[in-house]
Amino acid sequence: MAQDKCAMKVNTDSLILGSWVNPNGAKSVLDIGTGTGILALMMAQKTDDAADIQAIEVDESAAQQARDNAEMSKWSKRISVQHQALEVYKPKAKFDIIVSNPPYFEHSNKPTNAFASQSHARHSARQTGLLSPTALFQFVANNVSAAGSLYCVYPYQRMAEIEQAALAFNLFVTGCLVVKHDSKSDPYLCVYRFQAQRANDEDSENVAEFEEKYPTLTIRDHNGEYSSAFKVLCRPFYLKF
Repeated sequence: MAQDKCAMKVNTDSLILGSWVNPNGAKSVLDIGTGTGILALMMAQKTDDAADIQAIEVDESAAQQARDNAEMSKWSKRISVQHQALEVYKPKAKFDIIVSNPPYFEHSNKPTNAFASQSHARHSARQTGLLSPTALFQFVANNVSAAGSLYCVYPYQRMAEIEQAALAFNLFVTGCLVVKHDSKSDPYLCVYRFQAQRANDEDSENVAEFEEKYPTLTIRDHNGEYSSAFKVLCRPFYLKF
């Protein structure tokens, strides 16, 4: 997987997200902000040969690298990568699955050397400005099939904000995996599945109870090794597992 032209490299968050997606017979998939193309490739591996995988990327160098990675894979005929921003992307049909590891860092409140020295590409890949939750959810509401799903990740600390933003577009949480680095650390990530229909056990009066049922994935055990649960989840994409 080449990634030298991409501001954001392949990371654990994307691998967990892609591993957690349930394709459920999907025939059309869109990866928003594909970066290296890792999620598009994972979706190609998880779906059958009839599934069409589209990917868009706002950064031109990253889009070309994702295209190159796709072309070198066994799924090259099923993956199409476009250099395009979400706000101008006009799909011809709705998607069964939309997947995205969006930029979710807010702008720094205080100027720091690290923040100031970010390349424009890395800034775009990390900061919410070019793909806000509202923009993502609005697009999904208009372009996901009736029984389709959005799979995405956001910081655990923004759980209430993100879920309310999705609800404004009638997108409901029908699955969530809470992720921790290890057993001693606080949760840092929510891996979401949103759909345009509620989960069977969710209604307006028991959302809080539903959230309490979210399962937790701990990446590393007390010895600092990958946990058994992490290995089981990601095994299809890790050769060393």
